[in-house]
Amino acid sequence: MQYSEWVVVKTNQEYLQYISKSLNITIPTAQVLLSKGLKDIDEIYSFLNPNIDNIDPFEITGIYEATKIIDAAIKSETKILINGDYDADGLTSTAILYDILIKKGAKAFYHIPHRIQHGYGLSIRSIEEAKKIGAKLIITVDCGIRDFEAVEYANKEGIGVIITDHHEPLRLNEEVVTPHALAVINPKIDGKPYYNYLAGVGVAFMLAMALSREEALGYLDLVTLGTYADMVPLIHANRTLIKHGWEMIDSPVRNSIKMLKNIAGINSNSIRGFHLSFCLIPRINAPGRIDQAGDVVRFLISEDESELDSLSKWLNQINSMRQKTEEKIMAEVEEKLSKEFDDEPVIVLWGDWHPGVVGTVASKLMDRFNRPAFILSIQGEKAKGSARSPAGIDLQEFLNASKDLLIRFGGHKQAAGMTLLKDNLYAFKEKLCLIAQEIVRDDKNILLLDAAVNLNEVTEKVAEEISLLEPFGEGNREPLFGAKELTVLNLRKVGNNHLKMFLRQNGNTIGAIGFDMGDAQILEGSLIDAAFTPSINEWEGMKSLQLQLKALRRTQK
Repeated sequence: MQYSEWVVVKTNQEYLQYISKSLNITIPTAQVLLSKGLKDIDEIYSFLNPNIDNIDPFEITGIYEATKIIDAAIKSETKILINGDYDADGLTSTAILYDILIKKGAKAFYHIPHRIQHGYGLSIRSIEEAKKIGAKLIITVDCGIRDFEAVEYANKEGIGVIITDHHEPLRLNEEVVTPHALAVINPKIDGKPYYNYLAGVGVAFMLAMALSREEALGYLDLVTLGTYADMVPLIHANRTLIKHGWEMIDSPVRNSIKMLKNIAGINSNSIRGFHLSFCLIPRINAPGRIDQAGDVVRFLISEDESELDSLSKWLNQINSMRQKTEEKIMAEVEEKLSKEFDDEPVIVLWGDWHPGVVGTVASKLMDRFNRPAFILSIQGEKAKGSARSPAGIDLQEFLNASKDLLIRFGGHKQAAGMTLLKDNLYAFKEKLCLIAQEIVRDDKNILLLDAAVNLNEVTEKVAEEISLLEPFGEGNREPLFGAKELTVLNLRKVGNNHLKMFLRQNGNTIGAIGFDMGDAQILEGSLIDAAFTPSINEWEGMKSLQLQLKALRRTQK
């Protein structure tokens, strides 16, 4: 990708020295931490050393009331139905809460709606499912905060509802309005920064912790998968949860995680974000996109090797079907883009497409064009769609401002869903483009660097310190350094359009690799500027410092 400007985050040099000496870290790492907005020693120390003991679920409104209700239901042998969602966040949420309730002796069941037949959230069909099994208590996970009609129907049928959700609640005149449930657990109602960004699985985990803290800690691997999948900011409580759960995926104890890594071909015990994003999570998400996802819950918590083997093969098969469906839609999208897209500030496309994969298509277009993307599937007289947005642009602003055209909408800042009449599609697109022009948007494609360095400052110690900042993702981007006037040596293409080279500056030489950068216009022996992340490369038992290249340009004088 070409950038119009490279900008280095400004930091106070004296304070930089103070942070470096106080925490015994290198200057480049100290600059990265300050560029993340961390302000003092205590805050930085907590970021580097997140402590699970700091998590207190009872700080979240509704948790105390919900545990009392659930404990009473277990004691009275009341049947409990968990109503989840069909994506990775909802499926991991369901698996955690169902499994811990069973271990506590509850008569628990779960219901995962079918994306096409039932739609998202707590529905009338969910209540009918509860009536069928004789459940008198429903616990929602990753849904329910706007399902007023379904909760009212449950109340009339004598079925109590506990809502656990993380999506934006309805606000009327700045006041939060929630369904009339027995308890409502949603950190966005509280507004406490530490818990505000929890995914649905994070909220479900908090309830699980309140029910049995020690038992709940064994589910942090599932919390990590669901949280990473939902693209919520990896800060505050999310960072604490994922930092611990990441280790449980690196060296798994849970049989389903072992099997998931195996079928995805992950042999490494040092996973990275791309392993989750492109190998593990798509397999969990695939059934909910094009099939019935209930068996994913069974897969996640099963200890039966024969069952796991059968379900893992099913996951791989469904994922292959999802990929083929997505490829077909992407080909049609490319054709539409060539005819309809005229560099509008927001991408809005629709067609007779499978509704289960429009979200992944929207993600790809958002990454490619760095702007909000709305992809909709026409279903009879209605259109159902998904939207994705780059960091800093809030999809809820778009949806709230165009709610007069929508039948239903929900989600959060960077990922959302909506339903509207097919006849309103053109008006919806026009409205979104007008809103996009009003939202502050910088047309400059700026590359933001955490620090400008010389190669002699880039050491193995820096690379090791950078690894302490993992896992990277939404809200905790991978650090990016910039260096000028580097001489390109031993330039060559490797693999599938990757570049390998050595970069030299003032007698210091470091190996570098640029994935999918084979078309970069640079020559052997030329002077370039490079943006990169330092890393430790392991090959045949040997470790060496390597620069992971993110951008290149001819040296700017």
